[in-house]
Amino acid sequence: MQSLKYFEQEGNTYHVKIQKGMFYFLSLLSFAGMAATLIYGSSKGAYFFAVSLGILGTIGILRATAKMSFNTSARSMTVKTFFFTPEKEYSFDEFDHFLISKMTNIGITLNVSATMIFNKNGKTKRILVRQGFFVTKPLQNFTDELSDIMGLPQ
Repeated sequence: MQSLKYFEQEGNTYHVKIQKGMFYFLSLLSFAGMAATLIYGSSKGAYFFAVSLGILGTIGILRATAKMSFNTSARSMTVKTFFFTPEKEYSFDEFDHFLISKMTNIGITLNVSATMIFNKNGKTKRILVRQGFFVTKPLQNFTDELSDIMGLPQ
């Protein structure tokens, strides 16, 4: 049996380990920025910015409640982006490819994301599966592990 770094196995189902620490940290930064803006800002623009940071922090906390699982016997994946959204199911047969993209600024990689691309009913669906900062290697390892789980050829 192989050791999985990014997944928890439960029979034939593999659950993605959600990056709760990252989402909580970013939410905490957003709420701290919101508090600082409310304390030191005095214009209407500052209050609007504070509300925007509060919404961003709330989205981060909600994103930590996401669930994603892969059932190898049914050859399907189930995605739930927030705790109050309905689950969506995708078949491995609809899977097209992985996309690892990075955002750089002044030569420094700031954000890296791994996305699964599906062709469902003739439409392209993009599902964000993992995010990171500064380096792409962990996301490449994640997609390699996921490829093994899905039984994709190397």
